Formats: sequence, C-alpha cells, structure tokens
Amino acid sequence: MPRLTDTRHRMLRTAASLMRRQGYAATGWRQVVAESATPWGSQAHHFPGGKEQLAAEAVALAGAGYERMLRGVLAGRHPAEAVAWWTEAAAVGLQQSGWADGCPVATVALETAHTSDALAASCSSAFASWTVALADAMREHGAPAEQADRLAMVVLAAIEGALLLARARRDPAPLLVVGNELRDLLLAKMPPSAADE
Repeated sequence: MPRLTDTRHRMLRTAASLMRRQGYAATGWRQVVAESATPWGSQAHHFPGGKEQLAAEAVALAGAGYERMLRGVLAGRHPAEAVAWWTEAAAVGLQQSGWADGCPVATVALETAHTSDALAASCSSAFASWTVALADAMREHGAPAEQADRLAMVVLAAIEGALLLARARRDPAPLLVVGNELRDLLLAKMPPSAADE
C-alpha cells in the first residue's frame, strides 16, 4: 500500500467505516469526501484506480487494524479466554452500533468477492491474517501446527457466522453462544498450563 498522507488516511478510514456499515455499493465518493472532510478532487489524486482501489485499500487498512487488536487480545491470554472476550466485545459493539457495525471485512466480501478480484484478494488477505494470529496463539499454547490451523479456521468461521446471525436477528445471543462453545472447545483441545493461571 502506498505511503499514507493525512488526507489519504482519513479517506481510507472513512471508507472502511462506511463500507462496514452500509456496504460497497452504497458507499459513494461524495459521502467519503464529505465525511472525511477532505477536498473534492482528493479521490482522483489519491485513488487513480477509482472506487475499487479505495475499497481494496480500506479493507486492507481495516484488516490490519483488526489483526493488531486480535493479537493484543491474544497476548498473555489462553486462546479460549481471548475468543470468549472477543465474542462478548463484538456483541456489545454490535448492539451499541444499532446492529450496523459487524465485521470490518465481511460486508464488503459478501457483496463484492464474486465480482472483483482486487476486493476478493483484499478480503481474503485480511481473513488470512486473522487466522494466522489465532493459529500462532494456539501453537504457543501447545496445539500442534496442523491442529492450530484447523482450529483457527473453525474459530474465525464460527465468529463470522455468529456476527451475521446476530446482525440479522438483532440479538447478541448467537455471538455469546458461539463464544461459550468455542471457549469449551479450545480448553478441551489445549488444557491450560500453570502459565495460564
């Protein structure tokens, strides 16, 4: 990704937030420019590849931010406790946003992955980085590499599905149920050691 100027960064953060809430098609240039408080013409200067370039870079930025958050949550915690915390925090955040702010990548992926190679690649890369973060933490807590990779995919798929159900139902229950079940699964696969106490 090119070096971020303040204007460029504001536009990317704004686009990521808008697309998370309303999707790719509903997010227009005028809204991005207005809400990022940047001059008209910035879009052509910073994103000569058009809206697709803006969206792909916004997804990458949001994905990297989420990966940092996830690694921070996993640091110093058993993965089972980190995953339970993650689902509880997601449930609170989703409710507080009026059921609008789900996953920072899924809304774009569901809408565009079948039509845009660039957006599919950006979404896939973000999801892959989260899977690696989860698998790294599981290996640190004794899971063999192949098992850690499989469990990380199960965790991410379950949480993404729970986010979708919670948004559709306007009910945090799917996230809380999935969080508790994943916690039990991970504790069974990776019993805590003395270091986790």
